[in-house]
Amino acid sequence: MRPSITIALAAGLAAPQAVGAAEIRTVTLSTAGLALIEAEEQLGDVPATLSVRRGDIDDFLKSFWLQDPAGGVPSISLPGDGAFADTFDLLPLDPDDLTDPAGLLGAMIGAEIEVERQGETTTGRNMGVVQRPCEDGSCSFLTLSDDSGGLRQFRFDAGLDIRFADPADRAMIARALDAWRGQSDPGTIPVEIGSDVPEPRDVTMTWLQEAPAWQTAYRAIDGAGGLRLQGWAVLENATGHDWQDVTLTLATGDVRALEVELYARQEVAREQAEEARAPGAADVVVGRTMQSGLAPSPEPAPAAPVEADDGASFSRYTLTDPVSLAAGEMVSLPFLDETLAEARMLLFRGGRGQQHPDIALEIENPLPLRLPAGVLTLYEAGRGHAGDAMIPEIPPEGEATVNFATERAVTVREDQSRVDSVREMRVSGGVLRITEDLERRTLYRIEGAADAARTVTIDHPRRRDWTLTAPEPAEERLDWWRYEVEVPSGEIARLEVVERQPRERGFGLLEMDIDTLQRWGSTAPDAETRALLEELAGLRREQANLAEQIGRLQQRERELVEEQQRLVELITALGDESDANARRRDRVDAIDGEIAAAREERRDLQQRRDAIEREIRELIGA
Repeated sequence: MRPSITIALAAGLAAPQAVGAAEIRTVTLSTAGLALIEAEEQLGDVPATLSVRRGDIDDFLKSFWLQDPAGGVPSISLPGDGAFADTFDLLPLDPDDLTDPAGLLGAMIGAEIEVERQGETTTGRNMGVVQRPCEDGSCSFLTLSDDSGGLRQFRFDAGLDIRFADPADRAMIARALDAWRGQSDPGTIPVEIGSDVPEPRDVTMTWLQEAPAWQTAYRAIDGAGGLRLQGWAVLENATGHDWQDVTLTLATGDVRALEVELYARQEVAREQAEEARAPGAADVVVGRTMQSGLAPSPEPAPAAPVEADDGASFSRYTLTDPVSLAAGEMVSLPFLDETLAEARMLLFRGGRGQQHPDIALEIENPLPLRLPAGVLTLYEAGRGHAGDAMIPEIPPEGEATVNFATERAVTVREDQSRVDSVREMRVSGGVLRITEDLERRTLYRIEGAADAARTVTIDHPRRRDWTLTAPEPAEERLDWWRYEVEVPSGEIARLEVVERQPRERGFGLLEMDIDTLQRWGSTAPDAETRALLEELAGLRREQANLAEQIGRLQQRERELVEEQQRLVELITALGDESDANARRRDRVDAIDGEIAAAREERRDLQQRRDAIEREIRELIGA
């Protein structure tokens, strides 16, 4: 058995403080994933203590504020992220030394200790624990240097009591034990809230912490009196605190919630210093400037009170009855009950490839608050479940259309056609500028149900840069035009939507081929432009013909040169005065004349081609 080591502390081991019993009064759950907690506590000369989960400490440090009727300056103190390691960095002990008496004595070599066995006490300086052979095989022995300088050894067993005599040593070990105690629950951090006002008074503490977003489940009952819409909140108490008769508020909206690390240490990489050198004048000036610019840190000002209310980016629903909910439990509570006007419709959305219209609800928000997004379950009075739908967040006086079923008794066929017509054509700066009218026709062919007539609502999509020509819509929205079509039983109804889009295009005439010129010339809406394009096409044809002739002449020149070269080589190789060679020499001389004539003709054609090019440029203003 291990010996008994008694550590007599001057102030005693600090007993763990009880977590402050701050009374939670108000909880606001947000769809941004945060919980706003308001709690009441008494504050005076003794700080209030809160137990904050490690995962919530950053949000706590970011958001905590104090409503103090005395106007005191608040303070927050808590152990740092590296408090445990920092404590042992300053002590001659390792954390494991405190869990092993022999290790503790080994770390405290030279410490003044008192050793007691069977009522006999010996005082001296600790020299550590060693292993020696004994009748049991191997035993531990404590070595002590007594006041006379002698060395005493004591068997390190359960009959040996050891006491540290120096109060400083006892205080050091107590500090190490406190560090271990603070590490016993790494999931929570004790936070002390203090103030510079010592008088006792009640204060309100407010802070944010992470929480699951509350969700909405709607029930809608479609009856003779309209659509009764009831909203239920599904939420969980994940704050780590029990709620007892708290005022619960549900907030919805698009607020920005930032996550920032304030508790963890932020290490900063520093530049390595260069080799030491004598400071120059610039260094001295900078140093003096920096020193002279430092000023004492001002005392923190009292926190300004914050008024929480509905804002431009969120809406709040506060439940009338207090809520009690233990930490970790869930609850579902109704928070909204409104009757809306009947808004059921058969809705067909064009451009989506549908064949049948949807059975939909158009929900208008009559409240001055946002309706949160959520799932909707629709019931028909006397008939039961009619379908489910997802509702997006609806702003005040806004509306949303949601689908909950498909009407397969009605079939819709959607066909599109497009016609392009030239409205204006002109030539300027060598460019043919064309203004066109694009016309798109969308035909909705609706086959009615066999049992009864239907009214089908068609949402025709609005397309960028297209203007509606016909027919006039029953309603115009940002993304669509809405039409109401009455469809008799078993019959076919039609709706044709005509849209127009003006379009301007430009084409360079110098690069345009003859076929394209002829095509645009045939569609020109005015005689002047048509005549100009026809003349231009004629000049381009002549130009092309000249280019072909020039090409043939160039080929003829190459052939004549090759023939002449071949004859000269043959005459030289034979080297005689035969009649055949004489004829060859005559042919060489004749070829000179043919080449000259071909080149002259080619130059004339090239001049004509260049003249046509100038004429074309003048004609089109290039």
